[in-house]
Amino acid sequence: MIKVNVMDPAFNRAWCRASRALPVHDLERPRQYGARWREAYRCRVEPDASAWPHNYYIFDQDADYTWFMLRWG
Repeated sequence: MIKVNVMDPAFNRAWCRASRALPVHDLERPRQYGARWREAYRCRVEPDASAWPHNYYIFDQDADYTWFMLRWG
């Protein structure tokens, strides 16, 4: 299990690239987009006590994190 914060510069760069690559569908709600994003990149979000950007993205499989960083980093 890998737990990463968006404040990490390398992950932030990969997160931004991945977010731009996943288009928003017409009439899609933010919650639906978030669920689709997490499903596409095989991770889940654990919110911190503070608001964004202090959310943590958790990759249950190390291979999923490695794939994500190699693809988008």
